[in-house]
Amino acid sequence: MWFEQIIREETGCATYLVGSNETGECAVFDPLWDIAPILAIAEKKGSRVTHVVDSHCHADHVSGARRLARAASAELLLPAAAEVEYDAKGLQPGDHIRLGEVDMEVVPMPGHRPEQINLLVFDRSRGDEPWFLLTADFLMVGDLARPDLGQEGAEGSRVLFRDSIPRLLNLPDHVEVYPGHVAGST
Repeated sequence: MWFEQIIREETGCATYLVGSNETGECAVFDPLWDIAPILAIAEKKGSRVTHVVDSHCHADHVSGARRLARAASAELLLPAAAEVEYDAKGLQPGDHIRLGEVDMEVVPMPGHRPEQINLLVFDRSRGDEPWFLLTADFLMVGDLARPDLGQEGAEGSRVLFRDSIPRLLNLPDHVEVYPGHVAGST
């Protein structure tokens, strides 16, 4: 398995690429608007983008998911609870995206947005334990997500602390965590 992060320096938004060495497939999680760097990395790795995942409906930046899915002839995946008016396959909690040795489990992490999902990533060639969690906008470096997007702020906060944070804390200690926003976040 291979793994790459792309950061948009102006906003601190992160995009992640997870690829299979066995099959040459690649999944992209929360693609930025500029898809050229994503396609260049996939090509450099000898992979083709086959799955494009948006973790939630983004309010702070424009997603490149539909552009990337169209350019790569890839499957567009969104949380099933996302209210969108375009074609995309809906992901349910517990669903898996499999690319050779790569196994990505859909984990619900509501609070920032009601439909928010994360991906718990396994490299089955290394073993059966998860390697890392892609948190999207649920976590940022040094902070939690805004809870007032898509619901009233107090309700979003309750959901973050009641549902999402316990899911994070129940992961094994060795699981690496990769946030959707890093330094430079607005």
